[in-house]
Amino acid sequence: MSIAQTLVLFPGIVRAQDTSRFDPVEHYGARFLTGLIVAGALLVIYSLLRYRGNTSGIASWAVLILGAAIIPLVVSSAGGVLVMERSQRVELCNSCHLAMKPYVDDMKNPKSQSLAAIHYANRYIADNQCYVCHTAYGMFGTLQAKKQGLSDVYRYYTHGFTLPIKMSHPYSNNDCLKCHSGSAKFLATHKRDREAMLADEVSCMQCHEDDNPPHNVGTN
Repeated sequence: MSIAQTLVLFPGIVRAQDTSRFDPVEHYGARFLTGLIVAGALLVIYSLLRYRGNTSGIASWAVLILGAAIIPLVVSSAGGVLVMERSQRVELCNSCHLAMKPYVDDMKNPKSQSLAAIHYANRYIADNQCYVCHTAYGMFGTLQAKKQGLSDVYRYYTHGFTLPIKMSHPYSNNDCLKCHSGSAKFLATHKRDREAMLADEVSCMQCHEDDNPPHNVGTN
């Protein structure tokens, strides 16, 4: 992950601290890396003001390399790992108040009968519920989700979105079947359309959205 990507996602990462599951590595790591970003910028500014572009001495080169190369590399590497982990959390999705908060509120609403709320109430997915349900399986699914996430963050901060939020593509059966396809309940109750569902020819939403929509936003 590049420095630019880390900087784009860091405001949300810092705000989306989950105090109910306090992780000191992530909690203080985000603040430490933010401090490093500031320190690196200050070192570059100091180098420009102190040496005025004259980098003939060891000290001037050391300050410039530290501020412009070493610190950015550390922040990019460690920050990339931190961002990848934190971006999976429900709290980060919830930090986009205008766009995603209503969906997270519905998911956590014990009175809602949406698919997300039912899954959350029964803890069918133990953690990172938004991420697990909206990401394809495997490494490439994760990379695709991160790519889409960067686009979503850009649109959020530039207000390049409209309400209500709509998915950019139909919800794939694979995102449901990666958990359900091997379950005894699914195998017993989906005999007729099972093969068509596995082939993504019949959508899970054709039946389930009627009684249990993905979210009940604005109707609770």
